[in-house]
Amino acid sequence: MKRKIAILFVFILCVSLFLTGGKPKLISEDEAKKAGLAFINHVFDANVSEVTVTKGVRAGATYVDGEYKETGNEQHINYYVVATPPDSYGLPEYMAYVNAETGVAYSAEQYGHLPEMTTEQREKFNKAYGNGDALSIDWVSMDVDCYDFAREWIPQKFDLKAGILGIVDSGSGFDSTGGSSNFYIVIRDGSIYHMTVAWPQMIVTEITILNQTRPTVDMP
Repeated sequence: MKRKIAILFVFILCVSLFLTGGKPKLISEDEAKKAGLAFINHVFDANVSEVTVTKGVRAGATYVDGEYKETGNEQHINYYVVATPPDSYGLPEYMAYVNAETGVAYSAEQYGHLPEMTTEQREKFNKAYGNGDALSIDWVSMDVDCYDFAREWIPQKFDLKAGILGIVDSGSGFDSTGGSSNFYIVIRDGSIYHMTVAWPQMIVTEITILNQTRPTVDMP
């Protein structure tokens, strides 16, 4: 009798998976909105309340020895974009990505919130920027400042239970209006963050928790 019940249960499960196409259960737009808003307001010390929610799908990815490979077994990634209404340039002030399967907000960006440099910051920038020649720009000073800032900011914002293992550069930018440093922060518990910090104002413009979604080809 027990064997018949077990067989019936497996049959029902198989039929259920066939009918649903094996699709994962997704959180609602309201749940995504709540998660995205909380993440935006927390990491940027903001007070956002009005947002739109849009569902999206990204191609999954497989990495072998750090290189992207197509195996044919990649699963699509479902996510929600939680964003403030666009400005006249079509950009939102704030935007967050929420994993539609787990409900975890894993990435946020902000635009147009960079204050004017103070006199001290302008002097520091001019000294590092020089004549604007890429070969003469003092990239090291900017990156060191941003890395030191991140070592304090990350543990404070995410209440880390483990220490920072290291920071890995992922590119920097410089123009006449300021600089920005992009880098990964590797934590001893295995979690990895990606940050973009505007310099010399020391403003976080992007933060992503890479371990909260399966790999995609367009993540930082």
